[in-house]
Amino acid sequence: MKYIITILLAFIFITGCSKKSDEKPLTEANKYQIDSSDIKTQPIENQNESFTLQYKLGKGKTYKYRLTTITNDSQSITADTTINSNIKQTIIYLISLTPVSTDKDGITEINCVFNSVKLNALANGQEYNYESTTNIDSLERNKFADYESLINSDIGIRISKTGEIIEVFRTDKIVNKFLSIKGIADSISAAQKEQLKTNMVEGAVKPLLFQIFRQMPDNSLAKDSTWTYSQPASQLMVYQIQNTNTYRINSIEKLNDSKLAVIEGGMLTKVTGDDQISERGISYRFKKPETSASGKIYFNITDGCIQKARTNTSINIFYTMEGKTPQGFQKGSKQENISNSYFLERL
Repeated sequence: MKYIITILLAFIFITGCSKKSDEKPLTEANKYQIDSSDIKTQPIENQNESFTLQYKLGKGKTYKYRLTTITNDSQSITADTTINSNIKQTIIYLISLTPVSTDKDGITEINCVFNSVKLNALANGQEYNYESTTNIDSLERNKFADYESLINSDIGIRISKTGEIIEVFRTDKIVNKFLSIKGIADSISAAQKEQLKTNMVEGAVKPLLFQIFRQMPDNSLAKDSTWTYSQPASQLMVYQIQNTNTYRINSIEKLNDSKLAVIEGGMLTKVTGDDQISERGISYRFKKPETSASGKIYFNITDGCIQKARTNTSINIFYTMEGKTPQGFQKGSKQENISNSYFLERL
């Protein structure tokens, strides 16, 4: 959907389970009700005990999560006049995970189902709304085909005990549904279809799963343990961006009968590249982008999964341009701020 912005920043850090007594049962009235607050826990007495952060999802159990992504994008382009653009988008996903098997190496195969999606967006004063559980006409289905194709499609994933997503498979159903809604199932080549599947997995499905399965160290940890995770270098305008996520265990807490590791996250960014380029007679001068990220993860040591997490990221971009155009010599600038918030809740 061209008018809806979906931004997955390269530097994001990147239930049949027993119900907790302080959790509200999921109903139609509250299933999209976001809770971004801290978990109400009690500190355990021995803060020096060691543990591992391993995923150990029980075979046959269903783990349910609510994942909320909130994006704000504001732009200001100045030339002869100033054009301002503002977009705010909130998407809420309800996701079910059912482990099928775990092999001798600790690799777990999981059936993943996106049960429903709700989207609200405000783009330059125009409002857009979508909810997968409501009846919509063919025009609306076509408009929101990205989400319609995702709903109730049984996806297979394989993860390691440290949370590494090894494989995402059984995604043909998503692609076929998307092509059917768009009415182009018979006019696309096998190569194009395969490329579309890759784009959907890498650009849509995996970034959402990365919020549920954060890769953890495989060694023994304790309070104040720290570790880092370097992300692959990425290109942003004229710059090479190298992000390194940083993590620290702040405390060990108790939630009913479960022990939780409370993890604080941050990010270090290295930006390299030339600040100036010329293209087709236009000179551009860039200011190095300013990035930031922070987060908090509650890892349930007892159950072997993330209990709750929140992440905030932002990036500021600014550059100027000047040169000869068909309308004569012109100067201009662009300022853009993009912020993302992610809230993951185990239900």
